[in-house]
Amino acid sequence: MRAKKQGQAVWRGTASVMATLLIMGGLPGCRPAPPPLPPPAAPSRVICASPALAEIVFALGAGHLVVGVADFTDWPPEAAALPRIGGALAPSRERILTLAPDLLLAQGKAETLASLARAHRIPIVALPLDTLADLRSAVTRLAELLGVDDNGRALLAGMDAGFAALASQEIQPVFIALGHTPGDLSGLITSGRGTFLDDILTRAGGSNIFADLAQPWPRVSREALLQRAPALVLDIQAQPLDAPRRAALATDWQRLGFAPAQIRILEESFLLRPGPRAHQAAARLAEALQSPHAP
Repeated sequence: MRAKKQGQAVWRGTASVMATLLIMGGLPGCRPAPPPLPPPAAPSRVICASPALAEIVFALGAGHLVVGVADFTDWPPEAAALPRIGGALAPSRERILTLAPDLLLAQGKAETLASLARAHRIPIVALPLDTLADLRSAVTRLAELLGVDDNGRALLAGMDAGFAALASQEIQPVFIALGHTPGDLSGLITSGRGTFLDDILTRAGGSNIFADLAQPWPRVSREALLQRAPALVLDIQAQPLDAPRRAALATDWQRLGFAPAQIRILEESFLLRPGPRAHQAAARLAEALQSPHAP
């Protein structure tokens, strides 16, 4: 029974990482979508179809307008308590229509949601959230859509202050590991150039060893990783870990030749989320880079 529960937790964590990366990279479609309906002047029933968008909308002080959120939405608690409309790959038509939204907010290309919105005459706004620059633009655009422009400017100013407060440090070559499950280093995913993770790692004082790759989320081999000889491995997990799983992840890296002091296993979900806690994510990475005793 315990093994079954652990297996379910592993699946949920892996699914969360993959869903995040798929949203951040956009979803493929068969043909260009026609122009969407214009958003209402004063939306009052908003669905946020990604955790990052929900977090931004609530940080803007417009959470009272939100009637539904996507799976894996866990912050803030008020957003986590709202009805779910499914995930990026399989949104629930029935749940969306039951909530009667007057505005759908989507991340990336979101062609599945766009098709549903066209069919049911629901205004939709899809925003890229692949980089820090995208995040800034999304905050400004959402503040405009929701009538909270002043809050948008204040939110961006707070993020800028958080980034400015990061202490400068010696730049270290870093490997960002995503999708790592215990006992398996064969299908590692990392960040390429210009992604949100690449951006915040740079702000934190790290140098992404695969930043020369144009593909946002490439799979890399163990051989390619070892050839680039990172000083540190940042193993980013999507959910909290128990002690045995944490130990198993660390053991994998040690078997590959990394010393314990080179391994950082991080389990904060906001590290994978382009949202208003971006400066906190950068601070968490900076902490991990600085401390040989960081978890």
